[in-house]
Amino acid sequence: MTRQRYRLLPHTADLRVEVGGEDLPGLYASCTETLFSLLTDRRRIRETVSRTLIIEGASSEDRLFFLLREALLQFEVDRFLVRRARGTITGNRVTMSVVGEAVDSSRHSIDREIKAVTRHAMTVEQRPGGFVARFVVDV
Repeated sequence: MTRQRYRLLPHTADLRVEVGGEDLPGLYASCTETLFSLLTDRRRIRETVSRTLIIEGASSEDRLFFLLREALLQFEVDRFLVRRARGTITGNRVTMSVVGEAVDSSRHSIDREIKAVTRHAMTVEQRPGGFVARFVVDV
C-alpha cells in the first residue's frame, strides 16, 4: 500500500480510527503509520533509522493490538517517530520494519498525547478490495 487511508470515527472521549489496507501486512503497516499520524505530521519525519518490531498473536486483532502497543512503546521510551512501515506475516508472527527518527523539537510538534491503544472495540475485517481495521486510542 503506497498511500495511507484512514479516518476518524465518532467516539465519546477517545479517538476511534478506521484504517484500510490491501492485504493484512499492508493493513498492519497502515495502522502503524496512522498511529504516528495521530501524534505528529509524518511528512516532517526523516527516514534515518530502521527498526524491526516482532510480535505474535492468536488472532488478527491480537496481532494488531500487540503491534500498535509495541509501536507506541517505541515513541514513549525512545521518542522514536515512524515515517514508513512495511510488514510481513508468517503464521501468527508479524515482522514490521519501521523507518523514522527520534523526535526533533525544531521540526516535530507532538499534536496530542496518546496514553494507550485499547483492545476495546478493535476489529479486523476482510472486505472486497482488502481489509479494514478499527481501533481506539486513549488520549
